[in-house]
Amino acid sequence: MSFNILIADDEALIRTDLRELLTGLGYKVVAEASDGKEALELAERQRPDLMILDIRMPGMDGIEVARILAKNLPIIMLTAHSSPDLIHAARDAGVMSYLTKPFREQDIGPAIELAVTHFMRESQLTEKVETLKEQLETRRLLDRAKALLTEKENLPESKAFRHIQKLSMDKNIPLRKVAELIIEVYSKK
Repeated sequence: MSFNILIADDEALIRTDLRELLTGLGYKVVAEASDGKEALELAERQRPDLMILDIRMPGMDGIEVARILAKNLPIIMLTAHSSPDLIHAARDAGVMSYLTKPFREQDIGPAIELAVTHFMRESQLTEKVETLKEQLETRRLLDRAKALLTEKENLPESKAFRHIQKLSMDKNIPLRKVAELIIEVYSKK
């Protein structure tokens, strides 16, 4: 699978070597940046599938760029610095892979594939968590609306729920919205 890649490194020779290597592996380098601020601007304009960043760059370092963009795309750090503190900072910023210079051709392809795979898994898990949170909140609102209907209208719980379902179907609005409206109306009484 080919990806559009943005590379950012303050050394022009590294960018050139990396671009040639990536192109030879079948990837497309859509942009190159010499510092973190430029990398951010180019990422917004070019919308790459993946970024390869140097940690130490002028203006804004790669870790700061990763903190901003790691929720939107996979990021690989390519750096000469491999201290545990930098590795932990990169991990905490959301970096999916970490390669040290001098890089080897045989390490780049697997790092890209793993970074993209891990990013996709994490994105799917985040989406599932958000869906579950939404479902829990909807359930909480429905329970509150049923309780209000039971209390204020003397309806049994099952009839209160059927009433909410019927309103939802008749008005063609989600159950959650009906529950919110019931809570709003009956909380004022």
